[in-house]
Amino acid sequence: MTAKRIFWGVLLLAAILRAAASIPFMVNWFDEIWQYLEPAWHLVAGPWVQTWDFRAGLRSWLIPELLALPMGLGHALSPDTTLHLLFVRLTLAALSLVIVGSAVSLGLRLSRLHGIVAGFVAATWFELVYFAPRALSEPIGLALLMGAIWLLLARRTPGPRQFAVAGLLMGLCFVARIQYAPALLTLAILTARKDWRGAWLPMVAGGCGALAIDALANLAMGAVPFRWMIEAARINLIEGRANEYGTMPVTGYVSLLAANWNLAIVPILMLAWLGAKRYPALLWVALVHLAFHSLIAHKEYRFVLASSALLVILAAIGSAELLRRLPRHRLVPATAGALALWSLASAGLAMGYFRPNWTLEADLAAALERAGRPPQTCGLALYRPRETVPGAYALYRRATPIYRIETPGEAARHAGAFDVVVTARAHLAELPSQYRLEFCAAPGITDAPGCVLRRTGSCMADPAIPTLNAWLRATNN
Repeated sequence: MTAKRIFWGVLLLAAILRAAASIPFMVNWFDEIWQYLEPAWHLVAGPWVQTWDFRAGLRSWLIPELLALPMGLGHALSPDTTLHLLFVRLTLAALSLVIVGSAVSLGLRLSRLHGIVAGFVAATWFELVYFAPRALSEPIGLALLMGAIWLLLARRTPGPRQFAVAGLLMGLCFVARIQYAPALLTLAILTARKDWRGAWLPMVAGGCGALAIDALANLAMGAVPFRWMIEAARINLIEGRANEYGTMPVTGYVSLLAANWNLAIVPILMLAWLGAKRYPALLWVALVHLAFHSLIAHKEYRFVLASSALLVILAAIGSAELLRRLPRHRLVPATAGALALWSLASAGLAMGYFRPNWTLEADLAAALERAGRPPQTCGLALYRPRETVPGAYALYRRATPIYRIETPGEAARHAGAFDVVVTARAHLAELPSQYRLEFCAAPGITDAPGCVLRRTGSCMADPAIPTLNAWLRATNN
């Protein structure tokens, strides 16, 4: 099998899996909605749920502006459906193919066997498939980082042009998620070394180009360029706002990796150590990224996605190193067995501790989509919602007020302001009799409000009850 066929075959497999993962919509981390999908919807259609981080100015507009392109196309083609969200997920899934392309190219630089194993593992590993369509800075940043790695490590002698493009990708990665900075600096040092003219100069120029793109993107929205970076560091690191959402000890990511990889963590780390003999720079980037995030008290597994992805890719390369030691007549069946083991491990881990992630908050997403389905919908009430922000215009799709209603008395007094209600099953009997149950999503593993009730008739805006955005401002959420 030629290297070209290996490359495109692996990419086709990866594309099929990522397209399938793009179809369902779940909400694992609400940041996906508040930081990216809602502001992108604002650029496409107008109203949006504005959370504290955008009010404080610590988010760049670059990613929402880019996501607004596929979102706008989907909304134009089918304004009464969630095609706009599917187009965003498919676009991000396509971007994630850079990760797979980089992995297979790193392998092919060593041998076709390395290319097959590294590419297959990157294409099928459950975490990479899961995160591919997510509108989050971590997988977007990972794709950009892997693009730079592709240019700098998958080629034997990268020239000034490759360093310039890699610098652009690294700069965009930094803009997507500034916490990637230590990993990016590590990659730059290990690849550019002391070549100031042929490597550092074009790489820095490319990075400056990325910063210029971000500056223009924020200027277009009336924001001061780079202010968001300063505010993100000040509010999250100095003031410690991020710590309000939970903290873990310095060993927290070791625990999270062990929970997600279970017993597979031992062979993965052993194989990654073997693979690092071929690409030591990848191991250093992974370890620096992991160490930096370990020093930050607020920890979430997605924050170290780059480290877990690089370790898995290195482990795949390590697997190929072991296979190459076998006699030629045993190589084909042994390779097939190794790929089967990787597949079984990935599927098993995907359905183990990680399993809830595949459907998390899908009931809430389904309820909001159903609530906004009729074009004549004139007002939405979130009845007795959780403290976690429960509404999203990107899912609701109607330019009407979204209210927060806390008691049965409020629901009865202000029923004329809204014709549709989203609430949990436990609260159905508390609502006025004119609201008829229309839909209840299959219960998920959380207490997400997944039921929709509707009444007939029109609405009249009611300033006496708080809208969702007013509540967010009042509670600094």
